[in-house]
Amino acid sequence: MIDEEDYYFKLAEGSLFEEAMALHYQRYQEVGFIKEDEDDPYVNSSKYFVVQTVDTQEVVGVTRLIFNPLQDLPTIRYFDIFEEQMEKLMLLDSGKYAEVSAFTKMPKHDVGLGLIRTIFKYSMETDLSHWVCCVDERVYRYLNRIFKFPFEVIGEPTVYLGSKSIPCMLNISECLVALKEKRKPLYDYLMESENKTIREEV
Repeated sequence: MIDEEDYYFKLAEGSLFEEAMALHYQRYQEVGFIKEDEDDPYVNSSKYFVVQTVDTQEVVGVTRLIFNPLQDLPTIRYFDIFEEQMEKLMLLDSGKYAEVSAFTKMPKHDVGLGLIRTIFKYSMETDLSHWVCCVDERVYRYLNRIFKFPFEVIGEPTVYLGSKSIPCMLNISECLVALKEKRKPLYDYLMESENKTIREEV
């Protein structure tokens, strides 16, 4: 839970797209995930989502969905994916999946759940059924603790962007069913229709 400051959560379009990329680069360079002036091959195939403070309009959080063909998604390219899970993914239509990436925020802004809520809503509105992602093993444990629903491990953990990471897949509809049963307050938060401002209180 944070203080009384409110935030806007939205799809980054126009100048916000540039601000989203700038924050992503800044934060990833600070922690050593990417080098200065390193090209990002996924920018043009991504939708970015941002968090802005209401009072100053400062962008303080960002994530994105990458819509490359399956074989060109970062997790599929850089991890050893189990054969059974790869077969499952290959059965999905191309418009049904995306990779969650570039998830970061400025210090002292607890907006992570709000970002997750934003991409959940976008995914449901655009009929996405699955997310692919690779997450630091500590973040993986945190997400499973928060959601009470396992992000399915689809390959061998390996060091990626400087930390041991786990390749995962999330079936969005199955996750929401589990949340409704086991984490009703979080389910209600994710499904809330209000789209202007929220506070991170879940």
